[in-house]
Amino acid sequence: MLNRNLKLITVTVIILLCFGSVLKAQDPDFSQFYNTPLYYNPANAGLYKGFKARFNYRRQWVNIPGEFKSYNFSMDIADRDIPGAGGIGFLVNSNKEGIGWIKSTTVGIIPAVRIPITSNFIMQVGSMISVVHKEIDWDKLIFSDQLNAKYGNISPSSFTSPTSDKITYPDFSFGSIFQLKGDGVTGNLGLAAHHITRPIESFVDASTPLDRKYVANLDIIFEIGQYKGYFKRKKGFKLNPGVFYQNQANLNLYAIGMNLYLTSLYLGVWYRNESLEYDVYSNFLIMAGVYIPFTKSSRMKFMYSYDMQITATNSFTGPSHEISIIFEFDDLKLINLKQSHNLFRGRTLPKEALECAPF
Repeated sequence: MLNRNLKLITVTVIILLCFGSVLKAQDPDFSQFYNTPLYYNPANAGLYKGFKARFNYRRQWVNIPGEFKSYNFSMDIADRDIPGAGGIGFLVNSNKEGIGWIKSTTVGIIPAVRIPITSNFIMQVGSMISVVHKEIDWDKLIFSDQLNAKYGNISPSSFTSPTSDKITYPDFSFGSIFQLKGDGVTGNLGLAAHHITRPIESFVDASTPLDRKYVANLDIIFEIGQYKGYFKRKKGFKLNPGVFYQNQANLNLYAIGMNLYLTSLYLGVWYRNESLEYDVYSNFLIMAGVYIPFTKSSRMKFMYSYDMQITATNSFTGPSHEISIIFEFDDLKLINLKQSHNLFRGRTLPKEALECAPF
């Protein structure tokens, strides 16, 4: 019984951490940040040619009572026939905590602009304009004054719930990406800021705005060996080492690791921590996936990752699971220039500064 009470208190503490009137809230995170690019940086919309659709699911902390689940859907399409256009994207993100006790949904549209600098160096900037809806079921929350050390949850709480159980607000994000391509090497540097206007998301205290979130990532793709045509055995492989940093209020996240693409398989190993000290909050992540081609210009990718706690102080939360399904169609675009040439009559379209296949 005592163990059950401790678990209930744990749930209460986590809920208060996320939605308390004084404590700071933190956005849900995905371990496969490279497979949720629009969520972390809107400048990724249209970075690579064609149409992309991504489905992401995360089940976090499986040993904690209740359910902590995040769902993300995003899609974007590029068009190089419009001068200066990078692309446009769309995102829906849903987060559930405690078997639906707390729910949040974000719906956003993402325009991006592409700026060629040299023949092998481009900059892309993007923004996300979104609407966030949150709701809470006060009747399902358990507070510490309801718990008895022997009998568990038997007492009424002195907490008086607010009249509002729903809140909706606009939100804005902005990002930029610098991409450089050399002989068999592609480098990406991304910078983004979220919650620029610091909206109010608390159900209790209207004077506590949401802290801005800052994201930075750097990764390099090394193409080693040569790739042969469609459905033929591929010689060579790709290595994609990277680093990721995120800051929101006094909460930090550091990640470093590497992905490997070989023939039709993806493998990855990453280390994540909330501090530069090993024994604070360390995660070790392994990823595996498959590449399934449909045609020369279309494919599906399926990836699964497993997060494990490697510090004893946080091992009680248990591991986390994450799944990503990605569809890519390289030949799709917004406008067929042959059918809409009158839009640019008398103008010469600039040569594409950089186009390379993603990892």
